[in-house]
Amino acid sequence: MFRRLLISGSTLMTLLAVLACCGPADAGTDIDFGAAVRIGDDADLFLAVSSRYFDRDPGVVGQWRARYRNPDDVAVALFLAGHTGRDLDDIFRLRSGGLSWWDVGLRLDVRPDIWFVPCRHRPGPPYGRAYGFWRKHARDPQYRFSLRDTEVRDLVAMRMLHEYYGVDPAGAMQLRASHRSVESLMSREYRKRHADDGGRGASARPGHGRQKDGRDKDRPDRSRAHKGNR
Repeated sequence: MFRRLLISGSTLMTLLAVLACCGPADAGTDIDFGAAVRIGDDADLFLAVSSRYFDRDPGVVGQWRARYRNPDDVAVALFLAGHTGRDLDDIFRLRSGGLSWWDVGLRLDVRPDIWFVPCRHRPGPPYGRAYGFWRKHARDPQYRFSLRDTEVRDLVAMRMLHEYYGVDPAGAMQLRASHRSVESLMSREYRKRHADDGGRGASARPGHGRQKDGRDKDRPDRSRAHKGNR
């Protein structure tokens, strides 16, 4: 669990007992980090959220955040490690060997279903192609399709928004359609739900963190444009 939470020992033991029954991917697991995290800093906040969501020590998340240039790839690697139980070093070696994220998953015997969150609506861009393939081949044991790296990253980002914050799949897809990185999306969503007034944990105020022209002043858009398959 995220070990920098400022809570009492008895409360911590109760919290750990509850979370042991839930697992890292349960919806609605958002918590207020308070003064333990610089919530105005996207990188620091993403590290804290990822540590909580993937049930990893913050130092481990920080180490891999430094090794992957794209925060979306950090999320995919942690996602695969969580679903397969494989070491992050093994995943990094496969990825560094030139494999796409889809092929890394296949090497780890990942069923393609794990990438997808069921949804009732028909997804549009950037999810339409991936969900179209999945629905067409869902009953095919060979899963005769593949996804681009951009699509895999999109799916993991959507799943994080859905499972950590409880954002419905359609809403999560719409947020990701802005092409912001998962780091930016998870941080911005946190700041919508929690105060950014020095980490004291007060409720967010309407218009907080925005300039007069309506732009977010917490941090410029740091998302990277998708560049091909990798």
